[in-house]
Amino acid sequence: MKRTLQLCFLVVSIFSTLPLAGQDLPEILTRMLDRNDWQDKSLLEYRANRKFYAVNSRFKTDSTMYVQTVFQRPDRLESTVTLHEGSHLIRSRVFDKILEAETETWAKKNKQHVDIIPENYIFLLLGSELCDSGPCYRLKISPRRRDKYSLDGEIWVDHEDYSIVRIHGFPAKHPSIWTQRTEIDRRYKKIDGIWLPARVDSSSDMRIGGRSTLSIEYNYESVRTQQ
Repeated sequence: MKRTLQLCFLVVSIFSTLPLAGQDLPEILTRMLDRNDWQDKSLLEYRANRKFYAVNSRFKTDSTMYVQTVFQRPDRLESTVTLHEGSHLIRSRVFDKILEAETETWAKKNKQHVDIIPENYIFLLLGSELCDSGPCYRLKISPRRRDKYSLDGEIWVDHEDYSIVRIHGFPAKHPSIWTQRTEIDRRYKKIDGIWLPARVDSSSDMRIGGRSTLSIEYNYESVRTQQ
């Protein structure tokens, strides 16, 4: 049994370093863009309850905020805070800033500048890996412009429908001189054929404040699509 498990692990390890047969980077990107367009046209509305949680280990302080968010096509996004507990400083410096950034980047004009597309990023096909949804292409992304919303990192693209199912990376531009390092991991789940955010985890190392971590969990009440 032990040798069987070792062999299975070796096969998976080798598989994860190889590109999936029959696909090249231009074709993957073309299908990914087609999928993005289809999803933008198909998603009409969703209602989600989100839980924001942040903690600073050095000062042993934390904060929790519950937010109800409604999206309506094409670019209407409204978030309402329903409950907040804990540090008000974390809320004002972290949670409120996230909500402001969402409003800023969701508008169609601004969204085009932050989307993970060839106009904004350079892509490199690294190989393939098994994601929660199944086989995925793993691509490295490098921003063409280094601004506060761009990332250096990787994305995972579903082998079946070419949607982005995970984003992991680091801000291409430091948020402030006090931030030494920030890491972001964003994962998606498929609901009624549409890939929507499921969870965001991030951590930051501050020069004075030490290490802080943030998580955002999504729970969808309803998702309405174009039939």
